Amino acid sequence: MMRFCLALALLAAAGAVHAQQSPAIAPLPAEILKSDAYLALLAELRQGGFVIYLRHAETAATPEPAVGDLADCSWQRNLNDVGRHQAATVGNRLKEQGIAVSTLEASPFCRTRQTAELAFGREPKINLELLYHVTQTPEQAAAANARLKARLGERPPAGGNLVLVGHSPTMKEASAVELPEGEAAIVKPNGDGTFRVVGRLTEAGITPLP
Repeated sequence: MMRFCLALALLAAAGAVHAQQSPAIAPLPAEILKSDAYLALLAELRQGGFVIYLRHAETAATPEPAVGDLADCSWQRNLNDVGRHQAATVGNRLKEQGIAVSTLEASPFCRTRQTAELAFGREPKINLELLYHVTQTPEQAAAANARLKARLGERPPAGGNLVLVGHSPTMKEASAVELPEGEAAIVKPNGDGTFRVVGRLTEAGITPLP
């Protein structure tokens, strides 16, 4: 009995520490939740055809001066406790609204793969074209930016949405949108190779953009 009580106490303490590490999330304002733009965006997302570009969740401050074996997480800047909670919460926001993810792809880094798995409960398809690292040459970075820009302009199959889990600099260059860790841009392909960023996805939920 004493061992059982001790185990419960340790679990409670761990939960308290986790709660302290995960800051409280302010809910979306009522005016957003009741707006026509918000309701229309949810309805369209449920029908599918969007690209959701999610930057990996919060990471530990670990130096990463060079790229090593991408299957080995020990040298990489990985998710911290807040990031793991953040990833799961962001994924839940889509599930709560009945928004289906038909295709899930991630950069080969551990932090992007872990974000995808925690958010959506399944392993992503590894997409080497989503890889970004500060050691890339300008030519390599430009090629990656162009590939992402083209992908954002492609409509996913009807009935679901495409989620890409990657890094911030590539998305910033492709769309002029800078994403904090654990946040996503909701992209609507126009059908002619171009696209519009129509919303943001955070731990608080979905916010439409003008």
